[in-house]
Amino acid sequence: MDEVSAEEKLRDSLLQELISQSRIKLIELLQDNKESGKSWVAIPKGSNNRYLKVATLKRVLRDKFNHTLILESEIKHDCEHRVIIEATLSHKNGGFLSSGLAERWKDPKSSNVQKQRAIECCQTAAWGRCIKSLFAVGNDISTADEIDRSTVSDININKEIDKEVL
Repeated sequence: MDEVSAEEKLRDSLLQELISQSRIKLIELLQDNKESGKSWVAIPKGSNNRYLKVATLKRVLRDKFNHTLILESEIKHDCEHRVIIEATLSHKNGGFLSSGLAERWKDPKSSNVQKQRAIECCQTAAWGRCIKSLFAVGNDISTADEIDRSTVSDININKEIDKEVL
């Protein structure tokens, strides 16, 4: 059985501390009503179900970990009708931390930006699921169906909106 080196123990301890600090920061953001719409959104609108935005997750990841973690995306499936992307997060010195998988349907003629720009939206969703999996903060990860149901009354059919909030 391989023994863990002092360097690996130190790295693991530091990772645990940074994950803990990140969770605290994200919880603070979720509890701050002034961050509504900036760092998190409520789904359905006006409820206490708060979901962190992907940009918020990435910002906290960068602020706490600097460039010690690697977030990679891999297209697992891409055809005329749909795309599936997996995001993985690992330490730069090796070591898997988390992953996230997302799927989006494609329709370049749709008025729905999720379908028009399926690959971009799918990658964002995969990143969000991957980072959220590492931090495990807030409500469950919202599905596209939950987002669609919650925003249908707010969408003007002629406007495009980006609904990625995972």
